[in-house]
Amino acid sequence: MTRVVGATAHPYALPLVRPWVAARTTLAVRRGLLLALTAEDGTVGWGDCAPLPSSGAAGHARVFDAVGGAARTLAGRDTGVLLADESDLSPVPEVRWAIETALFDLEARRAGLPLCQYLLRMPSERVRFERDARRVAVNAALGQLDAGCADRAEAAVTQGFAVGKIKVGVGAIDEERRALDTVVERTQGRLWIRLDANRAWPEADARRVLDSLIGLPIDGVEEPLADPTPAVLARLQADLPFPLAVDESLPVLGGDALLEAGAVRRLVVKPARVGGIRATLELAIKAQAAGTDVLLTSVVDSAVGVAAAAHLAAALPVEGDVHGLATLDWLARDVASPPAIVDGALILPAGPGLGLVPEGQPAQG
Repeated sequence: MTRVVGATAHPYALPLVRPWVAARTTLAVRRGLLLALTAEDGTVGWGDCAPLPSSGAAGHARVFDAVGGAARTLAGRDTGVLLADESDLSPVPEVRWAIETALFDLEARRAGLPLCQYLLRMPSERVRFERDARRVAVNAALGQLDAGCADRAEAAVTQGFAVGKIKVGVGAIDEERRALDTVVERTQGRLWIRLDANRAWPEADARRVLDSLIGLPIDGVEEPLADPTPAVLARLQADLPFPLAVDESLPVLGGDALLEAGAVRRLVVKPARVGGIRATLELAIKAQAAGTDVLLTSVVDSAVGVAAAAHLAAALPVEGDVHGLATLDWLARDVASPPAIVDGALILPAGPGLGLVPEGQPAQG
């Protein structure tokens, strides 16, 4: 371990190629901060802090202020001490994710290991294993069920994706249902469909939609309920052949409560929302024991944020899941050269740590 001698924040505003539309928000520019932690030997670790778009300008300002406050406490601290107690990093989950990522990136670079391999060597309760962790299967991000969705779905098939994710709950139920039939017809069973309603429907509407999906190539449905509880989710899940999933409800309802109730068969995790790398690994271990899938996802995060989540996905205790990290092509520009996606898999950079360096920053050996 080493000592942190510098901590700096680098704001960014990344325009999107086209608006990212969900049930409760529309995103045109992705705003965030990159956190750089410099060790006494000159090694720099990077983390990404990008609050959820739905938090608004005031929410972004609060989180960015918290990054600045936390950064002022890091200089002169030992990385081993900081990594030993995550509660000492920040009470704000998005800030803790950025700091923890930067610390792990820094240490992985110093060890000469890709971040995923560094994480796989950490002491843990999970079964130890070795695998080729350079490929992380990802779903195609198809946007909402508009007139171009079927074309995007066909393109995803030709690009080698096995799963495509579609935002629903944006328009009228019957109109979206007809549009979904068009997508299924055009892809002819070659693409599994993952739907995300972003808490759009009351229970009766959710039941009607979910029942209508039985028999289609549905990979799963995220956040179908406008007012979810573990009990109601469990009641819906019991009659369905495909997984229900929670995403934005996870920090509200709590992972332990959801797992205890058998509420859903899938947890969709934004590592920044649950508080970082170790919190995500701990949740994944509990979910594995309960027979529940864990998928990592991003909300059009920067290349640094997506690379960090992809390395973490590669270190989860179960391999083979399809994660929601193929969002980088929604950005008109980025903070660094993004990882490539080939045949439906994100290819992790081969270098140490995250394997990438933000533009305008010196390369590290």
